[in-house]
Amino acid sequence: MTRNAFLVATLVLLFSSCAFSPVLSSVESSKRLSSYGIVRYPTTIFSGKGVNYLSLAHMYKTSNEILRRDFLKFQRDGINVISLSLYWYRLEGNTRGDYDGVLEVPPYGPYGDRFLDDILRIIGLANEYDIKVLVTFHTFWGKDSTWCTPDYVIDPVTGLNIGLAIVRSDGMRQAFIDMFTHAVQYLAGTEGIWAWALLNEPWYWPHELPSPYENIDQKENFITLFENLSNIVKKLDGRPCTIRFSNAHVNLINGKYIIKNIFEDDFGWDPRIFDALDFVGFNFYGSEYPKVYDSYLKITKANVEGCHQRNKRVWITEFGVLSDDDSVQLQGYKKSIEIFYSLQLDGWISWYWESDNSTPNISFGQAGKGMNVCANATTGEGRPAYYELATSNPKL
Repeated sequence: MTRNAFLVATLVLLFSSCAFSPVLSSVESSKRLSSYGIVRYPTTIFSGKGVNYLSLAHMYKTSNEILRRDFLKFQRDGINVISLSLYWYRLEGNTRGDYDGVLEVPPYGPYGDRFLDDILRIIGLANEYDIKVLVTFHTFWGKDSTWCTPDYVIDPVTGLNIGLAIVRSDGMRQAFIDMFTHAVQYLAGTEGIWAWALLNEPWYWPHELPSPYENIDQKENFITLFENLSNIVKKLDGRPCTIRFSNAHVNLINGKYIIKNIFEDDFGWDPRIFDALDFVGFNFYGSEYPKVYDSYLKITKANVEGCHQRNKRVWITEFGVLSDDDSVQLQGYKKSIEIFYSLQLDGWISWYWESDNSTPNISFGQAGKGMNVCANATTGEGRPAYYELATSNPKL
């Protein structure tokens, strides 16, 4: 080996095993670490509490000043994890394979690598405050997904621009996998990522499709997708994988509330799901459905126990209360957290904290404070429900 070759090899080893250099910015550090080879991390599931950290229109253009203010507050209050929501329309343009991030008509731009650079920046700053990051590929599936799914994604069954195209079209499924691979590759090796949420609330309906689509096996396509996405993360990054399941689905049909267990009705407790995941996430909104609350709670308990029987630990990856009234939201948080204490959980993450909106009383088109647990964008103070979350203690 020549002297120059030896120096190059030594530098590669140093950069693949070291933490960030203090002279680099967060984005530069993240890219530097991942570009010198994949860092293998132990698969560890920790105990904690946190917030889904959002920004107006999910752009994550939040200033460093606000980020540091929020993260310092979280650190002092014992909040040790945040989830960042990555929507498909932020990761890829309306043309398949378009990741260059050209600014489109607001609120759709920027996207692609320009968007991911802001994600890298936020992860890097959160890491400075010892706050772990769950990177969430935040999917929607039905008519609620049209606003966040690129225009080219068309479901062959309905002809609509919806997320269910992923499990009804081989081409659209591969498109999602390609986008997912690009994003994971871009973020791989970034110091501060704790885990990856591969999907959010997967479901399919109807279970049996009409002719000529009756041979599409949506369940099998979903499970194959779970396996493929997990393998991509394990190959490129190596840190834990989860899926944020809706746990129980509630529908109002002919004036009557119908509730079903996703694991039983959609997925039949298929063991391949649990083989693909390091832990299981549940999104819990029982308090939003008082008429079927008892059934919702029964399903939740059964599913948490079922996951543990399959040697998988469980986090609540999303819960919240939609109310402009602080006292109503607070009581809902108290009730939910009391339930969480009765379950075998490693932690819970609130939906949501958003503090960079110049008009904090308007959040995502909702009049009033909505589910936001930030009370004031100017001061960064929390609503009472936030402090209830902060004083909770998972794994007591």
